[in-house]
Amino acid sequence: MLLVDMLGATTDSEQRTVNSERRTARGSREVEEESGELRASDGRLVTFSLYGPVGGHKVVAHNGTPGTRHLGPRMTGTLERHGVRMLVLDRPGYGTSSRWPGRRVADVATDIQAIVDRQGWDHFAVWGGSGGGPHALACAGLLAGRVTRCASVVGPAPFGAQGLDWFNGMSPGNVEEFSRALEGEGSCRPLVERLADEAVDAAEAGQVPTSLASELPEADIAALRTRMNDDGYVERILAANRDGVDGWIDDCIAFTKPWGVDLSAIDVPVSIWYGREDVLCPRGHADWLLSNIPNAERRELPNGHLLDDEALDALYSWLLALS
Repeated sequence: MLLVDMLGATTDSEQRTVNSERRTARGSREVEEESGELRASDGRLVTFSLYGPVGGHKVVAHNGTPGTRHLGPRMTGTLERHGVRMLVLDRPGYGTSSRWPGRRVADVATDIQAIVDRQGWDHFAVWGGSGGGPHALACAGLLAGRVTRCASVVGPAPFGAQGLDWFNGMSPGNVEEFSRALEGEGSCRPLVERLADEAVDAAEAGQVPTSLASELPEADIAALRTRMNDDGYVERILAANRDGVDGWIDDCIAFTKPWGVDLSAIDVPVSIWYGREDVLCPRGHADWLLSNIPNAERRELPNGHLLDDEALDALYSWLLALS
């Protein structure tokens, strides 16, 4: 489980809102979620959400694994503070986005390109948290003429990367999850379905899932307990887990196969963010990315896998430095 709680359209000025909600960040104005959809060239349904002012700084965000395009109040509050217009999609297999069996990490960039084309976005920054990190890097590598800056935040390096012991320092639960992914969907699905049910049951009971409570550092446990009080927390856990089993499985399998992008060819500014105590995506992954992406910048976070408000503010300040 790699997680970060985040993460047919026309142009922004003509956006058809399929569903509109208001999610409130404490102490701030309401931030509207505009939900859109389009059909990919292969007929798949792709669903996405837009947040923030139409004229704001354009940012594409990739959520973790599992994840949902429905953002919590901490994230929407950050967008308001920085004047960001953010796009978040449900990757194939999550929510109502059609599944794309056998997809590679690089393939998600195709969906992003289709959405930003329809929105009329020529240039944008991109970031991904945890399981979204590889997808952000894929956008930087494959949409280089449009991506202004890219941040991989507590995200993994490619599986089998030369010189990297991929499982070193990783929690036993994540080792099992990716080992099952290496064996294929038949082995991975029962585990993911059990973890998804456990996550939902724990959220409804106001508890941290047992599988995480026994493995995460105290800083991450404390962050999870704090987020349980956020508006819409249980609904987001439901959306990411029970509505995202297929996407979760396909993410894990994609991470253990070639990504389909040459990271050494990325020529846009990249920053690699990692937590000193992270056991879901250990520091060795960040070190490998920093060594293999030209001119990548190091950003160390003081705790584990989950970002606090200060870290989110620092991230957006970096992403918007060239805006």
